[in-house]
Amino acid sequence: MSKYPGKLGELYQTYSRLVSQWPADKLRPTHCYKNALNRHMKSNFDRVSVMRGESVNGELTKFEKEIGSLTNLLKNRYKSQSALSSDMTDPISNKGYYTKLLSSIDSAVKSNRPTSLRVD
Repeated sequence: MSKYPGKLGELYQTYSRLVSQWPADKLRPTHCYKNALNRHMKSNFDRVSVMRGESVNGELTKFEKEIGSLTNLLKNRYKSQSALSSDMTDPISNKGYYTKLLSSIDSAVKSNRPTSLRVD
C-alpha cells in the first residue's frame, strides 16, 4: 500500500518499482544512480502530495512522462532504435579500442581493483 492516495499513489508505486530495477553501476558502486533517483522520487512525490488544485494535474503528467522515460531506458529502447554502426564502435584509427576498454573495465570490476575509471 502506498503512502499517497489515488493516482499519485499508483504513480509512486510504478516509479518505485522502476527505480528498484535500476542496475548497479559496476564502476561506481558507492555512487549509485539508483540512490539519486530514489531521492528525486521521494522529494518530488512529497512536494506534490501537499499541493492542491490544477497544479497537481500538471505534476502528475510530469511523473507519467518520467515513468515512460525510465521504462524506455530500462528496456534499452533507445539503444535498439539508434544502434551504432561498426564505424563508430570500431574506428579505423584505433581498431579494437572499445573492445579492449570494455574488457579492461570488466576485469577491473571482477578483480575489485581500483582503476582510474573507478570513483570509489
